[in-house]
Amino acid sequence: MTISPSGSSRRKRRAAVLGTAPLFYEDWLRAVRGEYLSAYVPAGGSSVKIAVMDAGEIDLAAVRLEAVGQAAGLITVRIDAARTRVHMMNELFFEIARLLPWDVLLQRYLEGVFAQHAYPWPQPGTAMTVAGLASAFGIAPAIMGRHVDQWLSTAVWDDRLLAQDFRAAMLALCLDRLEPPGGGPVAPVVQWLRGEKVPKGLLRGVDISARLTRTNARPMLASLCHFLRKAGAAGLMLVLDGRQLTLAASAVLAGTLKYTPSSVMDTYEVLREIIDDAERLPGLFVAVLADEAIATGDARRTLAQYAALQMRVWPDVRPGDRQNPVAPLVWIGA
Repeated sequence: MTISPSGSSRRKRRAAVLGTAPLFYEDWLRAVRGEYLSAYVPAGGSSVKIAVMDAGEIDLAAVRLEAVGQAAGLITVRIDAARTRVHMMNELFFEIARLLPWDVLLQRYLEGVFAQHAYPWPQPGTAMTVAGLASAFGIAPAIMGRHVDQWLSTAVWDDRLLAQDFRAAMLALCLDRLEPPGGGPVAPVVQWLRGEKVPKGLLRGVDISARLTRTNARPMLASLCHFLRKAGAAGLMLVLDGRQLTLAASAVLAGTLKYTPSSVMDTYEVLREIIDDAERLPGLFVAVLADEAIATGDARRTLAQYAALQMRVWPDVRPGDRQNPVAPLVWIGA
């Protein structure tokens, strides 16, 4: 993708903010691929990047970035601030959970657990019941069932890298996948992961103790990052379209979310928390795609208004008159 030329006034604003020439998107993608996605993120690293570009280029930029992430073995999800309340960590988690391919992930995870115990899955990629597995391995169903209970107890329930409620949820989903279709009551678990209202009694039935809120969503995101890697993914790429954050109320389209300056600051707080939690979020790569208003727009909504995040991402050190393509914040342009 080549970013289209901008007007002279726009270039002047960019130069005044950055003091350097913008990067070409291809150069930034090359740096992301080579410095982060080829080894660092798959090895358990974590990073948050903010790319500022013309608003009209963000959709294509997101598509290309997702393709790079998928080629590196990451699970990619795209979230639009116009549709998801990204200023709340739990809402961000709910949307990620809605977009993840849970059937594929659970299947890979179970196959990995069985392989660790020298029982290669008879039909890779296909769900099988305990009875079917027992038949394939030539083991009595009761013995197979005891093996499964022991293996999953060790692999899931005893994994202290996962929050307790997340462990309970994954255990219920794994066991359900080993039941005949419709044989397990996992609908409440799926609803819980997606932020839907579930009666407390149904949650207690699968050992989940609390609803997900802004206060307990951070350990859930950390748990998810650990689980995805155990399920065979190289990591998780979150592409966040942040154009909506800088829109004034009068410019917000009907049916989309309206962010107050206060909720924009809350969004910056969420990003700051993710940056500070990097060592607890293995394999997470977050790319925030924003237009120039994040730096030059309404002062109540710019990064400068939230110093805690600006100090973490602003490119203070530059190679001469150029941008550093691996800086936390880059400006993309012609």
